[in-house]
Amino acid sequence: MMLAKLLKYDFRSMWKQFAVVWPAALVIGLVNRFTLPWEGSGVSAMAETPTAVGVTTVMLLVAVLMIMGVLALVFILQRFYKGLLGDEGYLMHTLPVKPWQLVTSKLICAVVVIIVSGIVAMLALLVMVPMDWGAVFQSGFLGDAIQWAAMNLGDVLMMVEICLLMLEMLVLLVLLLYTSMAVGHLFPRHRAAMSVVAFVVLDILLSNLTSLLSGLEVLAALPANSQLGIWLVILYQAVLCAAMFAGTTLVLSKRLNLE
Repeated sequence: MMLAKLLKYDFRSMWKQFAVVWPAALVIGLVNRFTLPWEGSGVSAMAETPTAVGVTTVMLLVAVLMIMGVLALVFILQRFYKGLLGDEGYLMHTLPVKPWQLVTSKLICAVVVIIVSGIVAMLALLVMVPMDWGAVFQSGFLGDAIQWAAMNLGDVLMMVEICLLMLEMLVLLVLLLYTSMAVGHLFPRHRAAMSVVAFVVLDILLSNLTSLLSGLEVLAALPANSQLGIWLVILYQAVLCAAMFAGTTLVLSKRLNLE
C-alpha cells in the first residue's frame, strides 16, 4: 500500500529530526531531579532555594522544551511546503500515488509529532519531580480508578469525547496550515508571504463562522457539557477538516505549479 510506504518515509524523516531533542528533554528532566533540592515527594517537596547548578539545569530544560516546540512547527511546515510545493515536490508528484495520499501522510506525521512532543514534555517534567510510585500503587489508586470508571461510564464517555475533540483540533490546526500554504502557492510571486496572509484570513473567517453558529438560538440553548452539544462541535470540526483537506488536495491535483 502506497500510503504505508509514504508514512514510513515521513516517520523516518521525523525520527531523524527529533532523535536528539526528545531523549535530551527526558535526560535533562531526570538530571533536574538530582540537581534540585528535593525533600520527600511531590511538586511541593523542594526544601530550599535551588543552587546555581539547579537553576542552570532548569533553564536548560526550558530551553530544550522551547526548541522542541519550534522544531515541531518547522518540521510540520517544511515537510509539507518543501515536500509537496517546493523542490522535493518534483519527485513526490512523480510517484504513483494520489494527492490525497500525500496530504494524508504528511497530516498523520504532523499530528504524531505534536502528540509525541507533548507527551515527552510532560514526561520530562514528571521525571523531574520525585514521586513515591510504590506508595501510589499500593494505595489502591489503580483499583479505585477502575471502580470509578465502571460506576461513571457517562463521565468516561465524556472524557473520550473530549479527547476526540482535542484530536480534531490538532488535525484542524495542521490542515489550516496546509490550506494556507496551498492558497499561497496559487500566487506567482511572494508565495510564503501570501501563505501567511491566507492563514490570517482563514483564521478570521473560521473564528467569525464559529461565533456566528454558536450565537444561533437553538445552539446557544444547549448546555455546554451536553452530549448533543459536544457531538455537534465534533461534527462541525469534522466538516471543517474535510473542507480544508479537499481544498488542499484540489490545489495539488489541479493547480500545482512547481516553477
